[in-house]
Amino acid sequence: MSGYYFIRSKLTGGHVIDIVGASKSSGAKLDAYPQKASDNDNQLWEFVPDPSGSGYFAIKSKLSGDLIEVPGDWASPGVDLDVISLPSIGTGQLWEFYEDPAGSGYCFIVSKLCGYVIDVQGNSLLDLYPPKSSDYDNQLWEVVGGSFPKTYAAVTPPSAGLGSNSNYLMSDCSNLIDVSVVVNVTQDIVGSDGFGFQLNAYSSKSKYDGGQQYLIYLDPHSSPATLYCMVDNWYAPKKGGQIINHSQQLATLPDQKLPAGYSLQIILQNDSDDNITSATYKAFDNQGTTIGTQTITLLSLDLISGGPVTSKDLAPIVSFQMDFVDYLDGGITTLSSGAGYMTIAANDPITVENSEPTCVDWGFVTVERANSSYGELPANPNRIFTQTFEMSAGGIVIDKQAAVRHVTSPIPKRTS
Repeated sequence: MSGYYFIRSKLTGGHVIDIVGASKSSGAKLDAYPQKASDNDNQLWEFVPDPSGSGYFAIKSKLSGDLIEVPGDWASPGVDLDVISLPSIGTGQLWEFYEDPAGSGYCFIVSKLCGYVIDVQGNSLLDLYPPKSSDYDNQLWEVVGGSFPKTYAAVTPPSAGLGSNSNYLMSDCSNLIDVSVVVNVTQDIVGSDGFGFQLNAYSSKSKYDGGQQYLIYLDPHSSPATLYCMVDNWYAPKKGGQIINHSQQLATLPDQKLPAGYSLQIILQNDSDDNITSATYKAFDNQGTTIGTQTITLLSLDLISGGPVTSKDLAPIVSFQMDFVDYLDGGITTLSSGAGYMTIAANDPITVENSEPTCVDWGFVTVERANSSYGELPANPNRIFTQTFEMSAGGIVIDKQAAVRHVTSPIPKRTS
């Protein structure tokens, strides 16, 4: 597809992406403005493919030749978008076109930098914002008189759906490095039995350490209300049960909820053989102030069977899943409130899959559950994805296969 086109908002109907004031200056802001019949070069755009073949595109202005960008590669919700003149295309100037899962025919325009999308603010300026799970017409776009050069549909959800202990698998089938997850809360999280965010990871078929779990959870029995961080690792099938079960206090909260504006982080560290050696956990309040940080180093821990953890008990990971479920002990929590988004990242591109990849040999699924649901994600591999989560009114997902797979495994117990 070549030539210049208007890019029209679903929210505003006749409004298109526009360079404010028809400015030719690098750094000029963007807005949604009524489509003009003439003198409209500031509203016309060309799609330029990423020279690396990633499937992403730069969006180039007919007026100035400048590219739509995330200013300064500052991937912060609500940052105003602008155009920039550069000698080459960078990650902050690359976008993909993700089809509306509801089938409207419109697309999200998704940043390669962070997985956020082009969004119409209340004052009509365009900003970078996390994708929403509903009421997202201000994040949907179409090409007038043409089509986006390449679009991606949502990955088909897992057979058990997208919720509770059933989410997409993020995979590469080579060792994943520098995996991290940031959880941003947009609606107070309140659960009948606390709640937990679990990074549930899989080692490859040849590894002794089959499943690795890294958690942040709110213990409903704690007073004052306390967030804990945890490592809970398991041998591969037929080699035993748990390897490690260790938790420690991360932060205290005013009461038994995680308020809107708070955020959590789980960051995994690797050694030179790509083994996961430690996990860093952080919690921030709604002012961005750190309220807790802990690093758990696996080689400093003891085995469930006795004796210290050694290097043979470590392994790389090749796939993982993020779950928003009950806090521990195989429980079920009923959420009365809760929503937000998770930004999931790794050092190299990862692929969104709806079942365990062939490079793992254990169908490991957590037994904790909740009435949570997750947003759909596009098929194009990237090193960063942003996925919504929220309380589901549709009940709790129960993966019956997971129950069978866990029948010989003990339920992990909180150790502190």
